[in-house]
Amino acid sequence: MQAVLYASLEQLALVGFDRLSIPGVAAAVGANKTSVYRRWPTKEELIKDALRAAMSHSEEATGLGSLRADLMALAQTLAEFLHSNAGRAIIRMLLNDGDNNELRAIAIAAYGDVSRQAAWITLEAAVHRGELKSAVAPTTLLFTLAGALIHRVLVERAVASPTFVEGVVDMLLHGAATQNS
Repeated sequence: MQAVLYASLEQLALVGFDRLSIPGVAAAVGANKTSVYRRWPTKEELIKDALRAAMSHSEEATGLGSLRADLMALAQTLAEFLHSNAGRAIIRMLLNDGDNNELRAIAIAAYGDVSRQAAWITLEAAVHRGELKSAVAPTTLLFTLAGALIHRVLVERAVASPTFVEGVVDMLLHGAATQNS
C-alpha cells in the first residue's frame, strides 16, 4: 500500500487536491479502486495518511543527546526530504493549493501528528539539559530552520548540502551578531 500513498502525493502534485481522485490514484499504481476505497474511503483520509507516511522520516532524527546534533539531524533529514519527489510534491501542493482550507487542515493534522511531536520533544529535552533558553519559541526555531531549507531547495533550486545545513544550524544556535552588538 506504500505505492498507493506515494502515487497519491504524485497525483496531488500533478492535478491538485480538487481534481485528485481515488480511481486516478488506483489507476496510477495498477490497483483496483475498490481495494483503495476499502482502506481509504475518502481522498481526505488517503492524503492524510500519505502526508503522515511521507513525513515520518522526522521521527528518526531526534534524541541524539545534544541540541546541535538533533538540529543537524532534523535539518539534514528535512533537506533530503525536500530533494525527494514526495517532498517536492508536498511543498508544491501546499503552495499551489494553500488557500484550500480542507487541504491545509489535513496537512496541519499530519504535520502535527508526526514532525511536531518529535521536534518538540527534542527541544524540550534541550531546555532540560540547559542547552536552549526556555524563552525560545519552538515554532520560531523550527520554522526558521525549515524556511531556510525550503528557500534553498525550492526558490534557489540549489542543493541544501551538509555545509549549508551546518551553517544554518550554527547561525540559529549562535546568532549572527558579534558579542559587542
